[in-house]
Amino acid sequence: MKCPRCAHLNPTAVKFCNECGQMMGFVCSSCDTVNLPESKFCSQCGNLLSQTDRPAADELLKPLRPDVDKSALPQAAVGERKHATVLFSDMSGYTALTQRLDPEEVRDITARVFHEISTVVAKYEGFIEKFAGDAVMAVFGAVRAHEDDAIRSIIAAREIHERIDAFSLKYEKQIGQILSMHSGINTGLVVTGNVDFYKGSHGIAGAPLNIASRLCSLAKPGEILVGAETYRHSLGYFNFVSLDPVKVKGVDSPVQIYEVISLIDQPKKIHRFHGLRADLIGRNPELELLTEALSRVWSGKGRLVSICGNAGTGKSRLVEEFKIISKREKVHWREGQCYPYSRNFTYIPLIDLLNRTLGIGESDPPKLVREKIESARQIGAKGTLAQAYRNWGNFFKDKGDIDKARDCFTESVAYFRQCGSDALSKQVETKQSALAESPTNKPEKKSV
Repeated sequence: MKCPRCAHLNPTAVKFCNECGQMMGFVCSSCDTVNLPESKFCSQCGNLLSQTDRPAADELLKPLRPDVDKSALPQAAVGERKHATVLFSDMSGYTALTQRLDPEEVRDITARVFHEISTVVAKYEGFIEKFAGDAVMAVFGAVRAHEDDAIRSIIAAREIHERIDAFSLKYEKQIGQILSMHSGINTGLVVTGNVDFYKGSHGIAGAPLNIASRLCSLAKPGEILVGAETYRHSLGYFNFVSLDPVKVKGVDSPVQIYEVISLIDQPKKIHRFHGLRADLIGRNPELELLTEALSRVWSGKGRLVSICGNAGTGKSRLVEEFKIISKREKVHWREGQCYPYSRNFTYIPLIDLLNRTLGIGESDPPKLVREKIESARQIGAKGTLAQAYRNWGNFFKDKGDIDKARDCFTESVAYFRQCGSDALSKQVETKQSALAESPTNKPEKKSV
């Protein structure tokens, strides 16, 4: 039996593909049990299987959803107004594919493609509204709203493109052409109908759907086009190129669109802070606590501070103000960020911290990443040498050997500068300047 996912030929009496593990056979319409292809009756409930029972391969076409209790799922009211982001993604070259291949082969390919898309959308907590031919419509914020739904939609679109590109490389010899996606994204106010999260029915209506669909049709293979609202909500996370406004049917004025170029290597969560802003008011006690903790760190006592509060209470703004204060004290600021869409990634704060510290970008090849890590290791070794020379300088200074102390401080300053530690190099230079004012005092040799 041919596997619908990887096209591997399996023996007849198998429930799962020997190559990729895909479920085989037919699903009982009564109890949803997967049965062997040659079964006439369901092995679980005894129901008579017929050709109307859907093949297990059709499970690939169903939108992925968490395995949760239906009663625990969020239910939206009829006609509820929501601020959501709509993603349309279309397969390039689908018409040519239908002309070249048998309809059953086309169905198997689109099933695997839609399965990849559903996996990505579910990963970022979006929802598949519908599949239509070679296109898919996904909604972010219709069932569960997030503050970064626009960002999630763009990241999901980028990952969909990457997965289909990888899929194309694997199967383009078999299908005789290259497969790619093009996507359109728009954010705005929508109205939901009777939302059934388990069955996958929404009945969403609103202008963002029309504009997102139009942007998808304008996008070339591999491109992701977004509207002005999506651009505004994701500014600071991605690099964009502004394109000429386009006329959309049903919209009076031309719509400004942007093309997503790349993800910023070090995205800023506080992307709303730009231009003029008001003074921070009512947070002096919190700033004093943070400043006191910083002074204790300077005295050699480490501190851990947790800032907790509801959304919109000014946590990020407080951190930003403290960051400005700490820079005045010549503090080396290192930060690693958590993102709402990265909750399923292990050690993401540590990974983000290391990437920012070492200057590792998302698109850096493995060879360049290794080079950056090695360079940082060498800088770390130089920092160790700088501290060692500083300690030896203090030792010789206490012993009264000013010449050796001056030489050690000189080496320490040189190594600190190579590491980019200007504050520490200036501290050692201050000690070195104090030695210049002292007379050379070498230890006296005792005669025997």
